[in-house]
Formats: sequence, C-alpha cells, structure tokens
Amino acid sequence: MSVKVLDIRDLKIFIYAVENSSLTVTSEKLGIDQSTVTKRINNIEQKLKGKLFNRKSRPLQLTHFGEQVYFKGRHILEQLEQLENFHQQKKGSFLEKIKIGLPNTLVDDLYEYIDDRYKFDHYSTEIEMQSGWGRSLIHQVDGRELALAIVMIPSNLHLSEHLFFKNIGTLPLVVVALKNGVKEYRTLERCSKKGWVVHPEGCCFRESLNKKLNEKGSVFYANKEVFGIEAQLNSVVNGDGLGIFPKPFFDKYSEKNSNLEVVPVNDFDINLKVGIVYADKKDLDQVNYFAKIIKERYFIQFAIILNLGLYFIDSLVVAST
Repeated sequence: MSVKVLDIRDLKIFIYAVENSSLTVTSEKLGIDQSTVTKRINNIEQKLKGKLFNRKSRPLQLTHFGEQVYFKGRHILEQLEQLENFHQQKKGSFLEKIKIGLPNTLVDDLYEYIDDRYKFDHYSTEIEMQSGWGRSLIHQVDGRELALAIVMIPSNLHLSEHLFFKNIGTLPLVVVALKNGVKEYRTLERCSKKGWVVHPEGCCFRESLNKKLNEKGSVFYANKEVFGIEAQLNSVVNGDGLGIFPKPFFDKYSEKNSNLEVVPVNDFDINLKVGIVYADKKDLDQVNYFAKIIKERYFIQFAIILNLGLYFIDSLVVAST
C-alpha cells in the first residue's frame, strides 16, 4: 500500500510562512528561493488535498483548512522536538504524563515559562502542552483528551455541566495604536474605519470585538490576520491597523517599546475571564498549581499597579477635602 508521507521540511516552511504572513519574508529569512517556498507549500496541498492559503489576499491569509493544518503541524513539530531530546531521559524512567491546553493567544508567552516552572518544581509527572482556540480546548477537555486547559473566555460563555471552571481573574482588553495618532480614534466607530490587526477567526479577542462593534452598528474590518501577540504588535507599529490586547500584555510590551500607546476609546469596555477548565476533580491539585502560575504571570503585578492607582486617587480625594 502506498502511503503519502509529508516531508517535515515542507511542514516547517509552511509554518514559518504562516507566522511571518509572507512568502517573500519566508524566502528572505530562510535564504531560499521563493519558488522553493511555493513548491513546498504546494506539496502539502497536494498530499492533503486542500488549499492552505487564500492566494488572492494580501497580506497572506489562511483558509479554514489551512488553520487546521497549521495548528496540527505546530503540535507535530513540538512532539518531534521532544522526541529529539528523548535520549536525555533516564532509562527506566516511566513518568506519568499530564496533558494541558494553552490558548493560541498565550502559547508564545506561556509555553517555555510553564515548562521551566514545571521542571524546576520537580513534579513526578511529565507535561505535554498543545495549543488551540478556547472553544476547541474546552471540547478536548470535555472529551478527556486533555486533563485541563487554560482559557480566556467571554463572561457570558456557558460551559457543559460535565466541566468545572476555576476562575483566576479578569483581564481588561485595550485598543492600541501608534503614538501621536490616538486622538482620531476616540470611538469604536472611528476605530473600525481604520481597521484591525487580529488573530484569524476563533480568537475570543476578535469575537468579543466583533460583537461589540455589531452592537454599535459598526462594521468589523480585519486589515491583517496574524498569529501571535508579538507579531500583531509589530504589525500595529508598521501601520497595518489598530490592535486589541489584554492590558497586562501591552504594559509588558511598552516597557521596552515606546512607539505604541493605549487609545482612550470612550465606548469600549471588553473584559475576558481567565481560568482553567477541567473535567475531573482528581486533577484539582494540578489545576491549583497552574492557576498559581497564571496568577503570578498576569495578575499579581497588574493588581499591585491597580491598587497603587486607587491609593493615589484616594490620597487626592483626602487632600482635596
């Protein structure tokens, strides 16, 4: 029986092209002809019998099929990397493994951070992480494919009665634009005319923003779809559109980059609940462990800043009286 096996080089180039939103950039950074990049992507399309990119869109955009291949391919490469390091494991060591899910919007920031923390704490289990959109991760937890998933969800999203949710905190989202240009974007209607740099469909940021715009009678324009918060911030710097990000993420970015600022949009109030979805109470110790990590990563510093701000306001009120 003839089996068509994907070439791992084709898969790596496809993923690189997705994460750089350009075949030209992929060609330049990898030092190969653009015709070779195109050929390798065509190889995958022929073997999987589906189109990966919408060739007419600029910048490069994935098809729905392409998104599925990207997420699966990224997971495969992560597994291969673990396999390459297999020889470093002690012989005869058969550790229990816990599988967890990370949202695509956080995976770049959390993957190495969680991996390092987990190893440092000398847990008697191995950890396997995979990424996906929130709804997909919740579905995998419900099907017991994952022990738990870290998710960001709208406050009105209802979970299956078979699932538990440990709430960690609420993240406010902010609109971000180039400095010296924020005054023209005081309302969501004006922001929508500029257009947005966002994740592809399935992202809770995008879904929440689109719903809010519809409520205001405005139209959602996606100028550029790109994976990864860092890549989106760079696209906003390049003038591709406005961005929407969790405030702690942007605060962290702005410590080293002063070319962007928050737009004080007067009719924008989107918040997302951050927490852990799990299906079995026997995993509660692990849930509490990861909840502590996420809280330290995103909420403790944010809470300190918020409390300092409230203290400052209270001091002004007392002084004025």
